[in-house]
Amino acid sequence: MRISKRIREIEKLIPEGSIVADIGCDHAYLSTLAVLHGKAIKCYACDIAQGPLENAKKTIRDMNCEDRVFPVLSNGLEKVPQDADVCVISGMGFETLKAILEDRDLSQFKSFILQINGDVYDLRKWLIAHDMKITDERIIHEGHFYTILVVQHGHDDYSEEDYIFGKYLQGSVFKEYWQFRKQKIQEILQNIHDQKQMDELTQLLKMIQRKGL
Repeated sequence: MRISKRIREIEKLIPEGSIVADIGCDHAYLSTLAVLHGKAIKCYACDIAQGPLENAKKTIRDMNCEDRVFPVLSNGLEKVPQDADVCVISGMGFETLKAILEDRDLSQFKSFILQINGDVYDLRKWLIAHDMKITDERIIHEGHFYTILVVQHGHDDYSEEDYIFGKYLQGSVFKEYWQFRKQKIQEILQNIHDQKQMDELTQLLKMIQRKGL
């Protein structure tokens, strides 16, 4: 079973002794890894579609985790059992993730581990606006750059710079990511004529440079 770097990093962030709801579990690699490593005492491998859930069931059987990992057919959080206290949502776009969390009672969860495919700026803004506190972030490079957020209930104050860069990210991969973004922005600036977009990108470029990235 080949486990991606992204899934391994998410698994590291699961608090020990958790009961995890893995939303959009696909093959249930994260769920089985979490119980086998003793991070979670139980996992619910949840997916909206029967096909991915069958893949999950096979992984659960193959890894002899049927007493600790339980497949659940669920539209987002709809059928998640009430004893789950950590919610993991990864590998989705921002709008899909937002739709899963919106208009739901999230009080059963002590923490959330969230990873979206795309710019995490919108996710940070949405979380802070909905009384969610980001307590940690990780960024990895595996073909693409992936940012993983650890979130709890609570309030925090964020500046525009915090929304763009996060409060917790640093290190070589963070720098590599923003060097990549900087190059893309410079390429776009050479080929666009919309003044508003030019002004926004120029301002972002100045912020990146001020950060020494």
